[in-house]
Amino acid sequence: MFGFLFKRADRAAPQPVVAPQAALRAEAKQVSDQARQQALQQAQALNDEAAAVAFIVQSTFADARLAAAQQVQSPAALEQVLQACRNTDRRVAKLMQARLDSVRQQQVIAGKAAACIAQAQRLQQERQLMPNQVAELDRSWDGKDVPPEMQQQFVQLRAALADRLTSQASLQHNAIGLLGSVRALHLQAKTAFDGEAENLSALDALEAQMAACVSHAEALTLPRHLATDFAQEAQALRKLLVDLQQHQSALQARGALLANWEASTDALDPAALKGAWSGLPRLPAALLDDGLEQRYQALLKQHTVVVVKQAKPQATATVAEPGDGAHIAEALDGLEKALEDGSLQLAVDFDKTLRAIDFKQHKPSTAQLSRLTQARSELTRLQGWARWGGNVSREELIKAALELPAQALAPAELAKKIGSLRARWKSLDVSSGSAPKNLWEGFDAACTAAYAPVAAHFQQQAEQRQANQVNARALIDEVLQHAESALAADTASGVTPDWKLIAQFCQQKQQAWKALGAINRSEKKLLDSAFAAALQILLAPLAEQQAIEVARREKLITEAAELPANQRDTADRVKELQARWQEQAKALPLPRQEEQELWLRFRAACDAIFAQRKEAASSADAERRDNLRLREEQCAALEAALTQPEAGLAKILQQAQQDWTRGGQVPRTAQAQIDARFQAAVMAAQAVLDQSRRQAALAQADALRAKLVLCQKAEASIVSGEAGGLGAEDWQALPALAPAFEKALAARFARAVQNASGYAAALEAGRPLLAQELLRAEILAGGDSPAELSRERLQLQVEVLQASLKAGAAAKNVDQQLLHICGLSALMDDASLQRLLKLVALANS
Repeated sequence: MFGFLFKRADRAAPQPVVAPQAALRAEAKQVSDQARQQALQQAQALNDEAAAVAFIVQSTFADARLAAAQQVQSPAALEQVLQACRNTDRRVAKLMQARLDSVRQQQVIAGKAAACIAQAQRLQQERQLMPNQVAELDRSWDGKDVPPEMQQQFVQLRAALADRLTSQASLQHNAIGLLGSVRALHLQAKTAFDGEAENLSALDALEAQMAACVSHAEALTLPRHLATDFAQEAQALRKLLVDLQQHQSALQARGALLANWEASTDALDPAALKGAWSGLPRLPAALLDDGLEQRYQALLKQHTVVVVKQAKPQATATVAEPGDGAHIAEALDGLEKALEDGSLQLAVDFDKTLRAIDFKQHKPSTAQLSRLTQARSELTRLQGWARWGGNVSREELIKAALELPAQALAPAELAKKIGSLRARWKSLDVSSGSAPKNLWEGFDAACTAAYAPVAAHFQQQAEQRQANQVNARALIDEVLQHAESALAADTASGVTPDWKLIAQFCQQKQQAWKALGAINRSEKKLLDSAFAAALQILLAPLAEQQAIEVARREKLITEAAELPANQRDTADRVKELQARWQEQAKALPLPRQEEQELWLRFRAACDAIFAQRKEAASSADAERRDNLRLREEQCAALEAALTQPEAGLAKILQQAQQDWTRGGQVPRTAQAQIDARFQAAVMAAQAVLDQSRRQAALAQADALRAKLVLCQKAEASIVSGEAGGLGAEDWQALPALAPAFEKALAARFARAVQNASGYAAALEAGRPLLAQELLRAEILAGGDSPAELSRERLQLQVEVLQASLKAGAAAKNVDQQLLHICGLSALMDDASLQRLLKLVALANS
């Protein structure tokens, strides 16, 4: 049914017909391919980054842009191309972004490398370089993708730092070795007691080497205690060698005596030994040789009869007889259960119990014998495996013991590990049976060799404890001798002991006792008690003296608390109390806690006084500031009042001066300034008032002269008989005078205007009186008189003087004399008028 498909397939395919549009597309494609090839060739020929960027921006062919993008490397150009191709060419944008990321990564790596190089340079400049700082630098440095020049720079700096660390390590190793050498030399000198000259030369060489270490450029990295410990050890060794040279004969005598006793075959009396030994010359504490002392103690024991009580023999333990057949079943069940649980030791115990039973008397059953045979077979197999596993474990223990010396463990930790290995070996003996002899000997030899440093350490500790014990006895003797010499002065010669030195000595010896180090337990309590008893000889009177000193300090505290805070001399008295406190503290220091408590109380009392004074000073300062503000306000008010009328200004000035006088004190820094400001304001106001008074006085003088002239004219017209035509309106046209002058002149002018009968004669008759009163006024005013009146002036001057002497304070002054002249009814000529006007001007000047 599908034959038609094959028939259609056999038909010839029709020939395609090329349309004109297809030809055009082919031609266009050919042209585009040529342009693409040209653009690609042009892009590949580019060798300038800027030209490549310009080409990428204007090119329309992706392959050409990608080829040109290979030339772009700088970050700025990468950013420009990325922005231009972000939305148009994904491949170029991806390439640009990848290169930008790479550049940023390189910058980050370079920044970290630069920071590490800077840190290395800082470390190179450090005076004290620490290994942890270099380790931190190494952790921070990552040499991957670092520029070669930075890599080389860091390698050089790191090598320099490594050289410094190596130098530091070598220096520390040498310094520690020198300290060990001087200690070994010290120990050798204490045990050998010979070769002092050689030891001194060796000590000098060691000190020279340590001085070189201390002066080394890396000396700051040395442990702080090394130089101090070396100096102390060297000083002690030098002192020991000097003492050896000085006491060589005493040492030789002790050695010879011990040699004679040891060579003697006869029994020696212990009492005689003790007496002869104690009769030898005394040695310093540093020369009390442990070897000689041990030899002496051994001889003393050898010749001392020691009765040893015999211990009573112990009764032998009886072995209980085994049980009957019930015990067989019970032990067999236990054996099977132990084998099932894998408890080999328990199974062995049950097997021993079964072997102890007499099977002839208590014959087991056939089933029990079968079970027993099977159980013992299993036990034998397990024992074989356990023995094999135990031997393997023992070999591991031997290997661990052999590796211990190479681990450089501390002695305590090494002893702990060795003990643990031996305990595990014993546990294997229990669980796996006894070990072969060769394994046990190898393990024991390895443990013994590993334990050698521990034994040496413990031996050194024992020797150190013995030396500390000797030093403790020497310290007790020193305390006793010092107590005897320090307190003997008080009882014998009446001289007061230096309690300060005694307190310092006690404190130093207590610290020295604490720093002695370990002592054998058997001697520790006795030595502590002896030291406490010896020190108590000094501490008991010192405590009494300190109690007296506490009472004195309490008295000072009471005096400080009772001081009045507001008195002027309180500060000086407080300083005096403080000086007394310092003197007493220097004379005898108290225990630290008690001294601190008393000082805090004394300081609190002094601080309370100063706080009260400070509070009072603060309130006084506040009051002075308030007064300053008030005075500034007064000055401002007075300065503002300068523009007011003269009448009001005078009252304001008077009130301001009164307020200023009643005002309080101001701060010293502002005192001169505010006083100067007020005085300037007062002077300005006074100048305004004086100017006003002068102007008023001048106006009054002018009015007085005008009215005198008016009166003279009126009187002259009366005498001459001419009608002057003067009236009251002429008088009213002139300014008013002071009340007294106005009254006198007004009355005189009124008399002249009225011109009563005989008034002209009265005017003529008053001329001599007027001349005399004018002369008197000139004398009172100190003015000049006409030359022709000099004789009369002299006579009148004598009369004026006599009258003033008689009248005293009631004598007339110039103003009263002028008022009297102005009221006289007397004819004045021009000369007399000029003289009167001159007097008026002189009185108002």
